[in-house]
Amino acid sequence: MWRRWSKGDGAIKALDNKPSAAAQPAARRSPHSETLLSSLAVVLMVTVVQRTVGFGRGVLFCRWLDPEELGHWEMAYGFLLLAAPVAVLGLPGSFGRYLDRYRQRGQLRLFLWRTGLWTTLLATSAIGVLVWRRDLVARVVFGDSSQTGLALAAIACLAVVILHHFLEAVFSGLRLFRVVSAQQFAHSMTFAALALTLLSFWSPSAVGVVAGYAGGCLVASVGVLAWSAWRFRDGDDVAQAIAAERPSQRDFWSPLMRFAIWIWVSNLLTNLFAIVDRYMILHCGRFTPTEALEQVGHYHTSMIVPALLISIANLLVGTLTPHFSHDWESGRRRAVGVQLSTTIRLASAAMIAAGCGVLLVCPTLFRLAFEGKYDTGLAVLPWTVTACVWFALLLVAQTYLWCAEKSRRAALPLAIGLTTNVALNLALLPAWGLKGAVAATAISTLIALLAQLEVNRRCGMPLGRTTLLMVLAPALLVLGADGAIAAGSIVLSVAALRGVLLSPRQTKRLTTAIQNRLGRLWPTASLTHSHARTTH
Repeated sequence: MWRRWSKGDGAIKALDNKPSAAAQPAARRSPHSETLLSSLAVVLMVTVVQRTVGFGRGVLFCRWLDPEELGHWEMAYGFLLLAAPVAVLGLPGSFGRYLDRYRQRGQLRLFLWRTGLWTTLLATSAIGVLVWRRDLVARVVFGDSSQTGLALAAIACLAVVILHHFLEAVFSGLRLFRVVSAQQFAHSMTFAALALTLLSFWSPSAVGVVAGYAGGCLVASVGVLAWSAWRFRDGDDVAQAIAAERPSQRDFWSPLMRFAIWIWVSNLLTNLFAIVDRYMILHCGRFTPTEALEQVGHYHTSMIVPALLISIANLLVGTLTPHFSHDWESGRRRAVGVQLSTTIRLASAAMIAAGCGVLLVCPTLFRLAFEGKYDTGLAVLPWTVTACVWFALLLVAQTYLWCAEKSRRAALPLAIGLTTNVALNLALLPAWGLKGAVAATAISTLIALLAQLEVNRRCGMPLGRTTLLMVLAPALLVLGADGAIAAGSIVLSVAALRGVLLSPRQTKRLTTAIQNRLGRLWPTASLTHSHARTTH
């Protein structure tokens, strides 16, 4: 599954903002906003643990659930992924950009009150409509109107998910990333514990997984609310606003919603792109509802390991964006484009190698961990890996638009990819079944990536033929483990020797940087090397 993203224009700039003089008295008692380095370290550590727990949890889900129930859970999760931001019009997505502005003005309480009230009203209205038409939800999401019980469980879970995401957005906007990381960690661990307990002692069904997911969100949300009530007692700036002129409703909502709508559109297109192939399998694949859900379950198993590549790309984007934004703000905009092109080439090479490793290891995983239940998922694995690599590169390529503060232009490539995905699924799914759906996703992801690179080029990013060649190179992964390893080794060796990955100048700078770093770590060796070079 693709990972949802929501980067706001100028979000990096907010990291360096400091409270104004007016806000200082209340800010003294609030938790300190964290530095970029400490935030990245915490996020990296927690992400590694979460991904490890998530991977083990996913393996056990596949082992304990039959393909149909696994398909039910996959469709329920896709529903939550899509419905949560849609229900609240993407409003929490604007917090990273605007929350700190109102905090500096001493109007944080006003900001949280207004946005919290409207989020509650929007979420309540959406959930009320979904409960009213739960039979339609069951038919659309699960392909069977008799699944109203599972639909109600997913709708109830949606309410807790919205609360969880709202609190994450608040504390991210306050730059309290340790709190956000603790909340995410608590959710991941609680979800695993509750879901696996319910599957073991209650019923091995999707309802238990949905209940576990809702429980994880609820425990994490209650925990962070309890911490807030304790930490912000005694008149902290979260609880009390410094007297300041209240903005009118028009002045307050106009910039906020303009920004939020574009984030909403981007999130909607991304989430639709992530799940549209599942819905095409369910409604356009000429399967019975049971057969369609089994195919979705097989698809889910083929995504468990390749999805880690997308997680790595998200970490890479989170690490690179502050550095690229700093160079951009310093006027080195062409250098940002050149560095991003190099990053895309290197990332492609690294992910081709990682993809070959996935193709080599997964047959053993499917045989031992999944007990041979998901051989159809194993058969489509090469296409799944290829699609994940291209989507990971798409996330990296979007970084240029975040630096250029042109996030709205990221919507067009996603729209093109989504349209292509639907068209290719209509053409390939009836003839090829699950393989046709996965192939359609891979091809449409490549088209979206190429469209994104073209948008970047029109915005000023230098784009050479070598970058395009490396973007196309992951297509070798569809050959399977043996073919991909043989062809990939040749391509990567030639690329390294011909200077495709790094230019001679970049190679020289990298070598110098490594030598300097080694010189700092082992100064004696550096002095000996320098003396030998001088003597020579």
